[in-house]
Amino acid sequence: MKKQATKLIVLALIFMTSGTTAALRAQEAAQPRFRLGVYYEGAMLNDKNLTFFFGHSQRNLFGFEGSVHVLYNIDVWASYRIYTDKTKTTLYGNEDEFRMNMTSLGLVYRPIVWNRIEPFVGAGFEFYSYSEKVVGADLPDTSGNAFGFHIQGGTYVHIFKFLSGKVFFRFNGVKKTLTDPLPDGTNELDLGGKEFGVGLVFRF
Repeated sequence: MKKQATKLIVLALIFMTSGTTAALRAQEAAQPRFRLGVYYEGAMLNDKNLTFFFGHSQRNLFGFEGSVHVLYNIDVWASYRIYTDKTKTTLYGNEDEFRMNMTSLGLVYRPIVWNRIEPFVGAGFEFYSYSEKVVGADLPDTSGNAFGFHIQGGTYVHIFKFLSGKVFFRFNGVKKTLTDPLPDGTNELDLGGKEFGVGLVFRF
């Protein structure tokens, strides 16, 4: 009896495993290979010197993203957006322009694939290049690169077979050590912050 029961349990496990594998393969085959999208977001920088000088704690900007499906519910994901700001210097009134190119690269995991809602979480790296220049002044431009990380979460909302909406939140940790300290003694730029927004994603 024990041998028969053991055989039944083993057969049941084999059946369940094969069924699960078949289901995963079917789900894998049904998923789109590529996703390309555009989004509109609010970006908030952590650095107090920058936000105080330019008078903004948040900027609204457009971004572009793309991802490729690699394994089950895991995608390799990338995005690009440009953060710009400007103000006038207090003494001579020259225009001070700040620009930052923000590139993200990471993985996105979609744990549950429902009919309409597809939540996701992700993590990866941030690559920033920034520059600041004062127009019409005899001052050297400031520029540099910074490297960090991000974590994110959100959900896709499927509208059509080839089109989805997207809602997301992203936290970035990006810091740059400066060669020369700022006037307040700070020797580090905290370029990280929070991003939240909505977008449209084409799936194919």
